[in-house]
Parts: sequence; structure tokens; C-alpha cells
Amino acid sequence: MFKSVLVIGHFRGIRLEVHISWLIIFALLLTTMSAGFQNQYPEWTITTAVTTALVTALLFFSSIVAHELGHSLVAIRRGVLVTAITLFIFGGVAQMTRDPDKADDEFWIAIAGPIVSFLLAGAFGLLAALTSHWYQPVPVALGWLSTINLLVAIFNLIPGFPLDGGRVLRAVVWKLTGNARKANETAFASGKLVAYGLFGLAVWNMVGGNLVGGLWIMLIAWFLLNMTQAQGRMYMLRERLAGVRARDLAEADVPLVDAQRPVEVWLSQDVLPSGRRAFLVGSDTSHVVGLVSLSDARRVEQAQWPGTRVADIMTPVDKLYHVAPGAKADEILQLLNEHGLNQIPVMENGHVSGWIDRQRLLRTIEIHLEVKR
Repeated sequence: MFKSVLVIGHFRGIRLEVHISWLIIFALLLTTMSAGFQNQYPEWTITTAVTTALVTALLFFSSIVAHELGHSLVAIRRGVLVTAITLFIFGGVAQMTRDPDKADDEFWIAIAGPIVSFLLAGAFGLLAALTSHWYQPVPVALGWLSTINLLVAIFNLIPGFPLDGGRVLRAVVWKLTGNARKANETAFASGKLVAYGLFGLAVWNMVGGNLVGGLWIMLIAWFLLNMTQAQGRMYMLRERLAGVRARDLAEADVPLVDAQRPVEVWLSQDVLPSGRRAFLVGSDTSHVVGLVSLSDARRVEQAQWPGTRVADIMTPVDKLYHVAPGAKADEILQLLNEHGLNQIPVMENGHVSGWIDRQRLLRTIEIHLEVKR
């Protein structure tokens, strides 16, 4: 099966990955830089130009990772879980499981990335000056890295959401007014304004003959506009679901299976007829001992299903993620996304009062949104 991302490592529990689209910008940057170095320094051999461009490009994308790690480490320090950092065609993004709860947290998480880029710009600039009399490709590469990191920092501070500057703007408005809703509306409006401004700049460049530059600016504008609109929809979703709780979303008919039931029997007599992929394990909702899913069965060879009990492959109840009846709908969505869950029981004091699966949750949310239009 084709995968759109490639995991290249981990750092402090954060998954580092490259999206397939990153290969496009990497190839383009490598080609452009190689040609640029050859034109600017005709005395360089092709090998020198290409090698310098390759090393510089790799260091540039390492700088982007460092920028995103700045966001991520501050976020983790302030209680916001970060699952991954992804490099893609427009740079990089830190995947956070939720937005910060306080304006101060939002500000420091947002500003951390540009601070890292400013520091990198200064460090590369200093190294370029110190190595100015060395082998020429070294200070040239370091000088380019200093300039590009400075541009990354400045560009990200443009006050248009979802750029870092837009998030800083949201934090400032939030802090000054104490109104998170007003802060979000201001940030989303700024994002659209910047995107439309970039669209105008793109058209101006194309009319002026800079077709390639104009197309790139237009792509960036399109990306920013789509991100802003997506964030706006997510905020609207959370606002409309503010009064919806787990008890409103839960299915009362909880699927149960006995712990001693053979896996083969469970699959043939319970899973296939019902179409359910997961069951709670126990005699009744007051005595649940775990949860078993189809993916658990797949980890066992089919030949062993007749002699394997459900209890042998289930996740014990003390390791189960669950929610209380009063849990908010957006918190449930966050929990499902954060841990890759497809179902979650509603429990209180050891008693299961309901069952929420992802598909049912999404269908119910859709209905709630239609009713509240």
C-alpha cells in the first residue's frame, strides 16, 4: 500500500516524517541552487556546485525541523502533546493534539519557531564570517543559510493565521480582551486578508512576466486560505458542540463478549453477523474486564483462533481509554485522534453506561450541526 509520508526518526517521542510532496520542493531547490552557484561562481566545477547545493538544502530542511521543534518542545512543556513533525512542500508543521488553553501558552508556542530561526540565522551568519577565508563553498553555503533562516523567521511573523504571526496575533488579542472567540475571529480574518493579499501579489508578478514566482506565491496563498478556512470550520464545530456530552453520543446497546469465548467463535458468531469490529469483554456492563477488537485477532495466526480465548488477546480494562458521561464531544474527538482509537466506552465508577464508536460519533456530530444551522 502506498504511503504519503516516510518516517525518518523520532525525537523525544515526536515522530519526524517527510511527506511525498517534500520531494518536489527538494528537487526544485537542489536544481535551482546548483544552477545559481554555477552562474555566480563560474570557476566552480559542476560537482562542487551540486555538492554544495545538496549539503545546503539538507541543512536548510534541518533548520525547518529545528523551527518546528521550537514550537513542539515549548508546547510539550506547556502541556500540549505533539505527535509528529512533518516536512511537506510548503515547509513543515508540528502536529499538536489540541490548541492551547491559555493566551500565554499560545503566544510562547507560536513565537518559539521564529526565535529558533532568528538564532539559526545569527549562528550561520557568524560562521560564514569566521570561515570567510576558508574553502569558498563553505562560507557561501553558510551565508545562504543565514539569509534563508532570516527570511523564514520574518515570513512566519506575518500576522496572518495559520502563520506563526497569526497565532501571535490571536494570543495578543486573547490576552488583551480575555475573549477567546474574538481572538479566533481576528486571527481567521487576518489569515484571509493575508491570503487574498498574496493572491494579488501573485497576479501582479505574473502580469509583470514572473510567471514561476507568481505561481508559487499563488500556491502559498491558496494553502494559507485553505488552512484558515479549515481552522475556522473546526472552531465552529467546537462552538456548536459545546453543550454535547458523552451521554448524548453514547449507544446504550453495549456489545459484550465472554472472556472465555474462543476467538474463532467470537468472530463467526458475533463479529460477522453484527458488523461490529470491537466488543467489551465481560459478563455484563458492571463487570467489564477489557476490550477486544478485530485488529487484536489479526495479530494471532488464523490456525490458532479455535484454541485462543478472547481474554488472551484483549486489552485489559485498566489499560483502556474511557470517558465519563459528562465528557465534552470535542474532548472525545481529541482522545480518539490522539490515540488512534475507533471506539471508546463511557464509564463511571467501573460501570459502563454506553459505547461510542468513531463512525457513530461522526454521524451524530453531523446531525447536531445540521439541526443547529
